[in-house]
Amino acid sequence: MINILRLFSISFFLAHLSIHAIADHITVQGEVSGHWVFDTVFVAGDLTVADGQNLMIHPGVKVIFNGDYEFRVEGSVLASGMSGDSIYFTVADTAGFHNDTIPGGGWGGIRFDDTRASNDSSIFEYCRFEFGKIVNADPATGNGGAIFVNNFNKIRISKCLFRDNFATFNGGAVYLDSANIVIERSLFTRNRAGLAVAPWGYGGAVCSDNSSPGIYWNVFENNSSTGVGGGLVVRFNDCHVYNNIFTGNYSALGGGFGILHIPDCSHRISCNLIAENASAFFGGGVANINASPIYINNTIAFNQSTYGGGFYCKDSVSPDFYNTIIWGNAAAVGQQGYLFEVYSQADFFNCDVEGGPLLFGGSGGGEAFLGTFEDCIDADPQFLGTGEHPYELGWDSPCYDAGSPDTTGFLLPETDLAGNPRHSHAFIDIGAYEIVWTGVEAWEHVGVEVWPNPTSGKFKVQNSKSKEGLHSVKVMNLTGQIIETRNLEPWNSGILELDISHLPDGTYFIIINLEREILSKKLIKISR
Repeated sequence: MINILRLFSISFFLAHLSIHAIADHITVQGEVSGHWVFDTVFVAGDLTVADGQNLMIHPGVKVIFNGDYEFRVEGSVLASGMSGDSIYFTVADTAGFHNDTIPGGGWGGIRFDDTRASNDSSIFEYCRFEFGKIVNADPATGNGGAIFVNNFNKIRISKCLFRDNFATFNGGAVYLDSANIVIERSLFTRNRAGLAVAPWGYGGAVCSDNSSPGIYWNVFENNSSTGVGGGLVVRFNDCHVYNNIFTGNYSALGGGFGILHIPDCSHRISCNLIAENASAFFGGGVANINASPIYINNTIAFNQSTYGGGFYCKDSVSPDFYNTIIWGNAAAVGQQGYLFEVYSQADFFNCDVEGGPLLFGGSGGGEAFLGTFEDCIDADPQFLGTGEHPYELGWDSPCYDAGSPDTTGFLLPETDLAGNPRHSHAFIDIGAYEIVWTGVEAWEHVGVEVWPNPTSGKFKVQNSKSKEGLHSVKVMNLTGQIIETRNLEPWNSGILELDISHLPDGTYFIIINLEREILSKKLIKISR
């Protein structure tokens, strides 16, 4: 349906050479510090930035490892590239990289292992990490192909590219344990975690254990793991995950990502696009295992699995879904969702769920569904399907202005994935994207009014300003069914009265077709 998605321009990731014009090089091993202001730094052995020491890597430097050497940071590293002038971390010879049982073909990654908190922060900005590879039989250390962080918080990763990295166990690109760092505006692609035999890999791109990082505005595409979470896994402690795109990722469970083993989820998973991922067994989009996350304004669409194309719940969990689109997913059983046990449930508020809970698979789905399904709709969300953000909504979408009336406590980001203000009209839209115009400005601009709202039955549609003709007015219920249609001759000024007193109380959408655009307005019917 779509080409590869982008949150923001990533052209700087793809430049083959930086524009830095320095022509000299050095070869290093052992302890390093100071400044690297060279065209190329060749690494001939394991590296260490000692406790209390600092290393600054300047824009355009290419750090090339001549073998599977590790880069240990006991002090701090400041690697700040620039757009179009990235810092590279790579290996000289990639032969053997795709043999997951040998370390050959990769370098050993950057390792922060119990770095003292008194050291300065480490920052990686506009850096490119590729062919990091950890092949280690020890589950405690065979993690984090490009970056490994244990028990240290003072790290920020921003505007970086992680491509073609591998770890034997967890976090093909980045692994965190007790590390509350920030990962933002970065691209993760073709990273892998895990072998084809047990114990399986978790988090094809990123695995977060016992941590509370901020994971914001990233793109996870075409990553894979052999266990859970093709793009991302969050285990043992939850964290904020917002405004990310997950697409084309693959795993056994949770093709896009997985949330596991968290007794009390308090953070928010909000405004993410989880589209066109796949899993072999459960949860093509997301997997919730012994954890009940809070999902707010996500779009979970066109994912695939054997059980639960959109989402999967196991171990007596009950995640909450607010203002979320779950649509177009595919599975042999439970196309949109799969509730493994009768006590694995989910609660839905102001969501658009294709087929509703009667079509959920598993022992907790169908007639056995016990969760809340409140103010939800079952209607084609009308994705645009083209452009840079094909999962944006058109003006005729039933998800427009149909979200929760009260977003207090949602902790929503200021903008959606396309940079539009979040919650910009009367009610927030359903899904990861917000329609650009505010409700008031849009209706004042075209001069169309619908009143009274709420209504006890009769309401009026007036076109007082626009020179566009009004062609039709439709009344649609929350399941997307058109209940009434009035086709009209074009008129510029005047009032049309409609009567829905014969319909049950509830929420309806008034779809107004003008000459060059379609408007959608939510109307509440309440008997007096």
